[in-house]
Amino acid sequence: MPAKRKYNIKGTNDFLVLGFIFFFLCIWAVKDAWYPSAKVLKKHPLTVDASFDFPGTVENVFVEVDDSVAEGQVIANLRTDKMETEFESAKSTYTEAKKKHEMMELALKNANKNGASDQGLADIQASVEVAQKTMDESRAKLNELQIAMDSSELESPSKGNILEVKVGTHSMVEAGDTVVIIDPKDHFYLFNKSLAIFSFLAFWVFLAIHILAR
Repeated sequence: MPAKRKYNIKGTNDFLVLGFIFFFLCIWAVKDAWYPSAKVLKKHPLTVDASFDFPGTVENVFVEVDDSVAEGQVIANLRTDKMETEFESAKSTYTEAKKKHEMMELALKNANKNGASDQGLADIQASVEVAQKTMDESRAKLNELQIAMDSSELESPSKGNILEVKVGTHSMVEAGDTVVIIDPKDHFYLFNKSLAIFSFLAFWVFLAIHILAR
């Protein structure tokens, strides 16, 4: 009776090692794909909220549910007529404050030149400081309104598809209120799900080779 043949493949333990490498790779991929940590979610959010940085009245919403948007695309805007009126008023106030400050500085310069008394110089210096403070405050208000006007257009923070539009024309919104929810085109989770399935199958393939080849 002929002896039973036995096939031994050199290095079958290598297949076992490879199998366990793919097993742990599968666990890692499953965790990131289905149970992401807070760190992963921050880097790869499942949804992205778009909101204005300033309160106001929505003038237009340029997207609808299921629309595809590019990063930086304007998706809504606020009415700016009121802001424009406030901006012009603030601009006028700043111009007047600046003129007054320049006048007070000139008065201080002339007082020093003409040998005014210490009390007189002190009074003028105090007026200069008041004018400086008023000018700084009006300039800050002007800059704030300029930023608000520049922020009246809401740009998409990410490319993707519109999941939900939470406001409409003439809606009042506060700073930070969600206007649109976007499904970002991030293939991170799809990649990890595919990797998990591939690693799971590879684990069983290498384990089978190891068992059959011993």
